[in-house]
Amino acid sequence: MFLKRFIFVNWGNIPQLEFEPGPINLMSGGNGSGKTTAADAIQTIMTAAHENLFQYNPGQDETTQRGRGGKRTRTLASYVLGCDDGSYARLDPTDGYLAAVFSPTSGESAEPFTAVIGVRAWLDSTAGQNVARQDDLLFLILPGEELTLEHFVREHKANKYTTPLDKITQLLIREFGKRHVQKYDTKKAYLRRLYAVLRGKNDSVSEQEATAAARAFSRFMAYKPVRSINDFVAHEILERKDLGEAIRSISGQLKTIHAMERDAARLVESIGILKNAGQHADTYIQQWIELNTLDFTLAQHDYLQRQQDYLRTKKKQGDYRRSLEENASETELSEQRLQQQHEQLVQLEAQRMGISALQQKDELEQKRDRQQKTLTDMARRLLVQDNALDANLQATRSLEKDLGDAGLTEDLPAMADLHVRQLAHRVVQEGNRGELDIPALLQKDMLNDLSPLEQHLDQARAAQRLHNQWYEQWHQSDDSTGKLSLYEQLAKLAHTREAHYEKLKTRCRQKEHSIERLQAKQVSYPPFVERALAAILRDCPQADPRVLCDHVDVSDPRWQMAIEGYLGMARFSIIVDPDYEAEAIRIVRRLPGRDNRARIIQGTKAQHDAERIKLPADSIIHLLSFSHATANHYLTASYGNVVQVPSADTLRHTRRGLTADGMGAGGYSLFRCDLPDGELVFGQAARERALNAKQQELERLNEEWQEANTRMQLASRMLDNIKSLQTLDYADTITHMLALHRELQTLENLLAQLDLSEHRDLEDKLTDLREQVQLLRQQQGHLKEARGELQEKIRKITERCKQLSDAQDATLQQVETCEQNLLAIAGDWPEFDADARLASAEQDAETLNAEVAENFRQEVQRTLRTLERKMDEAIQQHNQHCQPGDAIIYQSFNGDYDTALFSAICELQRDLDRVYNRLKNNILVDKYDNLRQLKDSFNNAFVTHFCHTIHQAINDGKRQIDLLNKELQHHKFGDDRESFRFGSSCISEFSDYARFFEDIIKQPGVGDEVNLFEMNLSEKSQAVREKLMQMLLDEDENKALRELDRIGDYRNYRKYEIYKEVEGKAPIALSEYGTGSGGQLETPAYIIRSAAITSAFRFAEGSNHLRMVLVDEAFSKMDETRSREVIDYLTKTLGLQLIFIMPTSKCGPFLDLISNEFVFAKCPSEQPRGQLHTRVIVDRKQCNTEKIQQLWANHKRTVYQQAELDFMDEVLAAE
Repeated sequence: MFLKRFIFVNWGNIPQLEFEPGPINLMSGGNGSGKTTAADAIQTIMTAAHENLFQYNPGQDETTQRGRGGKRTRTLASYVLGCDDGSYARLDPTDGYLAAVFSPTSGESAEPFTAVIGVRAWLDSTAGQNVARQDDLLFLILPGEELTLEHFVREHKANKYTTPLDKITQLLIREFGKRHVQKYDTKKAYLRRLYAVLRGKNDSVSEQEATAAARAFSRFMAYKPVRSINDFVAHEILERKDLGEAIRSISGQLKTIHAMERDAARLVESIGILKNAGQHADTYIQQWIELNTLDFTLAQHDYLQRQQDYLRTKKKQGDYRRSLEENASETELSEQRLQQQHEQLVQLEAQRMGISALQQKDELEQKRDRQQKTLTDMARRLLVQDNALDANLQATRSLEKDLGDAGLTEDLPAMADLHVRQLAHRVVQEGNRGELDIPALLQKDMLNDLSPLEQHLDQARAAQRLHNQWYEQWHQSDDSTGKLSLYEQLAKLAHTREAHYEKLKTRCRQKEHSIERLQAKQVSYPPFVERALAAILRDCPQADPRVLCDHVDVSDPRWQMAIEGYLGMARFSIIVDPDYEAEAIRIVRRLPGRDNRARIIQGTKAQHDAERIKLPADSIIHLLSFSHATANHYLTASYGNVVQVPSADTLRHTRRGLTADGMGAGGYSLFRCDLPDGELVFGQAARERALNAKQQELERLNEEWQEANTRMQLASRMLDNIKSLQTLDYADTITHMLALHRELQTLENLLAQLDLSEHRDLEDKLTDLREQVQLLRQQQGHLKEARGELQEKIRKITERCKQLSDAQDATLQQVETCEQNLLAIAGDWPEFDADARLASAEQDAETLNAEVAENFRQEVQRTLRTLERKMDEAIQQHNQHCQPGDAIIYQSFNGDYDTALFSAICELQRDLDRVYNRLKNNILVDKYDNLRQLKDSFNNAFVTHFCHTIHQAINDGKRQIDLLNKELQHHKFGDDRESFRFGSSCISEFSDYARFFEDIIKQPGVGDEVNLFEMNLSEKSQAVREKLMQMLLDEDENKALRELDRIGDYRNYRKYEIYKEVEGKAPIALSEYGTGSGGQLETPAYIIRSAAITSAFRFAEGSNHLRMVLVDEAFSKMDETRSREVIDYLTKTLGLQLIFIMPTSKCGPFLDLISNEFVFAKCPSEQPRGQLHTRVIVDRKQCNTEKIQQLWANHKRTVYQQAELDFMDEVLAAE
């Protein structure tokens, strides 16, 4: 494709006009006339002024697009505003256009097209210095259309104006249709399409191909003197791979990795300090519990000792009293024996005196005595019966009152029987003794008149009958029907009520324990979870078991109960260190009964799955926050696809979803999943709600408990009253007493009628009896003395018992105080099971060695002091290095190891565990995760973006040299048919680096998860790796980056050479071409550049290509012949359209070769143009080549003839 037309609108100081170049075009003129400005316009179209692809004013030596030494560089904006020596022709915002119309040449099938670049620029004078600023940029390609100047400079009422940049696109679309006007927003997109349409394609070429072609065009245009063959090949032929950004990136990544590793190490150290401090605090708590338990055990042991002393003393007191009773029995027996002897003495005396009626009298007296004794016993029985009657009446009154309880009749319908209530009322009203005072009556001489009893007998019989009926009413059962008695039914009800009371008591205690835990900012776990936690802590403490619910919070309270209800018992899953998950589940598996139901979370598996999950925008996970990374991973992997749903109608079409009011979907089922506030566990706000709810529940339970206590007391009281009821024989006893009284009166009458006579003297027997009586009286004297001693001992031991009882009460008070201290620990440390510890301590107290226990107590106190000091030191060490938000507040020890210090340490331990968990299971996990990702990123960047890129670039460089050699095989030049080829050799300085990169690339699995530092490398490659790492970590970043940039430039790995080959001669290395002139080096340079540009333009592929090249300050080092040969080579051999730039003074020899000439001249202007007083004039010429060649031949002959004449004149003059 040749350049058919080029349009300038507001470009530099070139007038708004069109160039129509031919096959060979010359731009000539004086210095600064504007010929390079026109060339830069063409370069702009071909490179889009893309950074690193273009060089304005390329004819100058050492030209770059970056200003050096304060020099200003030419820019798009400066060209549009017509900048010349710092002054501007256009001072107002201006739109400028460049348009190139390309047309196919012979043999090409592509259609013509137009490429357009539009620029809007303005002049910035704010800083006191005029600076051209670019405001907008437009790229257009119009396939099949050939634009003209009139499309950009339009007429309106005989006035011309430049089409505004923001309207040109729509105007062109209106004229040619949208399909023929293609707009591009970026330079790369424009270049990709430009070089595709130049090849006749309807799509875009790759970015690499487009930039390579644009760079080749720009390089061919720019003149650079060839000072070194190696540098020429490296910098002019081979393309530089810019790895600066990649090097800075991997250097920054590696430094970040090292910084993060240092941070992680400090974090691990801080975690270790917190762990030690937490262990000290936990041990202090356990030792404090041990100390209080020991105090209770010692107090209980002391109480048991006092109790045993008291019991031994009481036993001795009982022994003394029994001895006193035995003394009394012996005294009574002695008196009976004395009485018996006395009676015998009397009988003998009666016999001796010969009294015949004495025996009858004695018999009557003895019978009378027996009847009196019987009467006395009956009186005692009557008194007992009277008391039983009073007791029955008192119990019945209470029963009558309790029978009216509504709850009783509801629970026991039999109590509603009217007969029972009527009978109770009759017993109370009619079952008393009347006005007879039995105790007062029995205190009188029962031998006197007993007529009051006779009068009371009928009333007594009625009362006895009522009381016995009342007793039978409660205890009568029916064996045939199996019906229980009322007493048995009531006993069963009392047992039921007592069980209900104990159940409510247990629930209240559990609720109080839950409230204590919530007040301590802890959650009450299900019993099987608590037992599983205790087992894991006991058998594998390094697993660091935690419960999921302690590390999750819900950000929106409206969704709290729904989310927790959906998760259910999964909230109480146990988190352990990933290395101990298998051991933890084995421990849980070994637990007995239903205690082995606890779940152990698969932390590592959950993390892997969570990382692959993309959460929906409305996932419930977005409502949660976490203080433990494993909790985050587990819930994300398990419930990440559960979404928030507004209504039940939407829920029915949702696979896994949840509504705010507690309806869920999952497993193709809809279900209710709300929870009461008392069961909420996620977050402190939820625990406060749960605390309020549980306190209300506790109030309700206490009310139920009090009511159950009242109902239980009523049933128990009724049961006790019924137990106290007795059957009476009150009236029968009175009847028997009256009969005995009548018999006694008869015996008294008989004794009164007896007439006694004297009997014989029985003096022998009387003497013996008198001696026995004397001995018995002596024995009585000894018994009285012993009785006095026993009474004194009993007095003293009674005082001792009182002292021991007081001491026992004091020790019991101490036991109760120690028990309260132990129970109070649960308020500060809810994990403590006070009841179990008390039961264990009570057992230990029975076999305690007080001396050993006291020594152990002193050791515990010393341990407490040591632990507190170590804990304080660890906290101070932590606070010195931690973040402000992680500091632990702890008031220093004030000298008292009391409950206040224990409470503070309990709170401290929870703070330590909170910060420890946050650092270890959240921040450290995230840091390690970020570190792992960063290492993977660094590994990928270093291996792929650095090692692989350099290795590939080295190979690509070799391949590019090979391709150019193949291309150069077809390029023969000059009469000698010269040809050129490249050669290269390795540089030893870079061989180790090349080998290292090759070793990296050859590693199996490279690019997957192979770690750079775990690769199996040779010693030399390992040394190179360490050297590169040191450079990447070097504090002198600029020095390190320069060295790494040098290592990263593949062109430095080989030394390049160009060989000139002439048929029949040995190849000549141009670097050793010492006898050659500058032109001899320029010639192969153009040949090689030509091969490079035809390769970049893909001449070997297809039939359509860009065939236009631009040369600035051309052929400055070559003579006329060489220059003409190069022009012929470019135009005739390669078929390129050539545009070259020369000063007017040097273009004469080439006028017979060109088809078109564009002559630029700068001259003064009468009318100032902005800040300029000059203008540029362009003379466009189309040359008649044949006539010019004839004129040039004639001129040459004339010159040659004149030279011959001058030579002959000189010869003749010399002769």
